[in-house]
Amino acid sequence: MSRPASTLASAVRTAPGVIMGDPGNFTPYYIDSLCRSLAGLGVPARVVSSPPLFEPVDPEGRYAIDRFFFPSMRGPIARLTRHRRRLRQAMKAIGYPAGLWRTWRALRSRAASVFHLHWALVPALDGLLLGALRARGWRIVYTVHDPLPSADRVAHRGYARLLAHVDAAIVHTPLLGQQLVADYPSIAGRVHVVPHGGSARPPLTASDRAQARARLELEADRPVLLFFGMIKPYKGLEFLLEAMPGVLAAYPRAILLIAGEPLMPMQAVHEQIDRLDLRGAVRLRESFIPAKEVPLYFSASDLLVAPYTDIAASGVVAQAQTYGLPAVVTRVGGLPEFVEPEGCGLVVPPRSPEALAGAIRQALADPEALAEMGRRARRRIGRDHDWSAVARQTLAVYQGRPA
Repeated sequence: MSRPASTLASAVRTAPGVIMGDPGNFTPYYIDSLCRSLAGLGVPARVVSSPPLFEPVDPEGRYAIDRFFFPSMRGPIARLTRHRRRLRQAMKAIGYPAGLWRTWRALRSRAASVFHLHWALVPALDGLLLGALRARGWRIVYTVHDPLPSADRVAHRGYARLLAHVDAAIVHTPLLGQQLVADYPSIAGRVHVVPHGGSARPPLTASDRAQARARLELEADRPVLLFFGMIKPYKGLEFLLEAMPGVLAAYPRAILLIAGEPLMPMQAVHEQIDRLDLRGAVRLRESFIPAKEVPLYFSASDLLVAPYTDIAASGVVAQAQTYGLPAVVTRVGGLPEFVEPEGCGLVVPPRSPEALAGAIRQALADPEALAEMGRRARRRIGRDHDWSAVARQTLAVYQGRPA
């Protein structure tokens, strides 16, 4: 059962407010922005998550965070498992049921409100928690950040059971909503499109760019392409590297700046850079980029490149647009909807180094057109995707109204 919308309208503004569930701490910055924006609407939020793998996201304590999941994975254990993916996953698999139990134990006696789940690590178990909360009157909202499996029958059944306990599912673009309903028809009528948020920053000046490049030790007069964020297999870095000789043939002084924590083996990347003779054209920063340093990378760059092979939506692309940075993206998931409607960048087929190289050359060939794409990107974020607007739309979903 679920609570009437009229009751929820007041309940989400009273204790315990909204509970945000992110067991694996996968989207801490997204949840941080959403929690702060909801607070501006008078809606308190509390986060149920795990210890941060890198840096804490809310050092000022503007909202409560319960580390119910994997509490032992901090300090020495966190350092031990940071680059040992299989060990980290094994430890999480063992500890996951305990985290769900801690969450249930903490919420079962509270006044029912909204439980907003952002990631389901074990859908069959997560569904049990959602069903139990829903039976006590909680409204269950689930944001589908990544595509749900359609071909894997076992995984598909697990998510279908989970979605049976969901009152509303949030996706970030209309196409993603259509794909979700096509793969899981039972969710039809419960899908809401709420865009990925961002907050447009003041336009960058030539001085801003020069200072950022100086801090990052980048030459002031060279075109800079940015590949940013956690380095994972689905992000298609190998295709971008294969595209670079085609870019350098036309723009020999171009630089590819790769910045992010590797969450995959990097030996093949280094071998590819050597094989393609790209050492002089690639600046590789294999480490987590703290939040205070992130602006430097977007400010110093001319073009973001997101050659992903599989993704629903990208916080990196949205973040680039807040800096007025145009992007080359692949035609996967909702990425084209980030750039095509308003001409904020270029779209290419996935897994095509030739198409990537051609799009990058096209972007660099006309600096004024490139700058205009960046201006349109800032307008897009500022007009329809500002976090305050996203919070209002999310609150409407909580209250059972159209987003």
